[in-house]
Amino acid sequence: MSQSSSRYAHIDSLRAIAALLVVWMHTSEIFVKVAAPGISNSLFSIAHTVDFGRVGVVAFFAVSGFVIPSSLSGDRLSGSLSFAIKRFFRLYPLYWLCIPFGLLTTWYLWGKEVSLQTILWNLTMVQEAAGFVSIQGLYWTLQTELVFYGLCVLLFLSGGLRSPLVLAVLVFVCHGTFLMPLVLGFLGLPAPFELSPVMNFLLLHLGIMFWGALYRCWHDLEKGSLFLAVLVFGFALGWLSLAGLVVAYDRMIEPNEGLFRLYVPYGLGIFGFLVLAQWVRLRGRLLVWLGTISYSIYLFHPVVMYPLLWLVKHDASGLLRGWPLWLYMVMTLPGIVAVSALTYRWVEQPAMRLGSRLARKPTVVLSPA
Repeated sequence: MSQSSSRYAHIDSLRAIAALLVVWMHTSEIFVKVAAPGISNSLFSIAHTVDFGRVGVVAFFAVSGFVIPSSLSGDRLSGSLSFAIKRFFRLYPLYWLCIPFGLLTTWYLWGKEVSLQTILWNLTMVQEAAGFVSIQGLYWTLQTELVFYGLCVLLFLSGGLRSPLVLAVLVFVCHGTFLMPLVLGFLGLPAPFELSPVMNFLLLHLGIMFWGALYRCWHDLEKGSLFLAVLVFGFALGWLSLAGLVVAYDRMIEPNEGLFRLYVPYGLGIFGFLVLAQWVRLRGRLLVWLGTISYSIYLFHPVVMYPLLWLVKHDASGLLRGWPLWLYMVMTLPGIVAVSALTYRWVEQPAMRLGSRLARKPTVVLSPA
């Protein structure tokens, strides 16, 4: 392991934990329907109440903020082109491979139909922006990533990507806009404007990513800056405090599942990222390796779990039904890891190497005759 990769091994571990939380959420929520009633069903209850899947996604977004802006370097134009090439080959080849498997395991296997137009739009990764459903619901996060990449390139070209002030303003604008209706509603005041839920959540997630980038600035460049530390840690403590207030309101005043499952996962995801990135730096080899293949785990875990659910539901003997929930979850995990290891080895790695080679090719400059 190189010095650079060793330095950030804990970030790979964080990716692994985020991916496993998503897997926990999804496997528990589908297998609880066929599992025997029992105490192990609390594995679903806990994951559903806290929304482990959302906690994992929030951590993923913060990791993207920590990692992605720092990968833009060099001359502005050539650096942007190199970044675009590398990110294309990082995301799209595996994503394209996932689509036919997603069609088979989440649509055709269950007798559901999907239009050719929907399939073709899914190839772009921006299908939901065009009004088409994703072949697998979790693809929505990739569209958010693309928006973040585009904004990072614009900031890099304008010289603002390394500016803590610019990043702090973006975090404030994104999350201030998202939280404004809540604050004004609490004060009994009307909001001056109303955004669509999709735009609201896009701003929320972009704000988390820019906060991750702000933390990277403090981590790498400006650790001596008290002001920057207050911004970084104050943001995380603010979200954790908001989550705590929502829990108190839910338990002591009036239960509100919608409010609880919105603010609590974000508070836990943001603060959990900070804890694991700053203080509890896990570097176990297995966890680091799982983090390395976490993109494959994220995309392909439904491809493994839905056929297994189909087998359980169509088992004529009934031998596969009525197991404890924990057993279904444990038995699904090796298949997910095995498939992800294969797709990482034979698709992700070659695609990334190709992207790196293409990005290193010198730009041809045409001189006038």
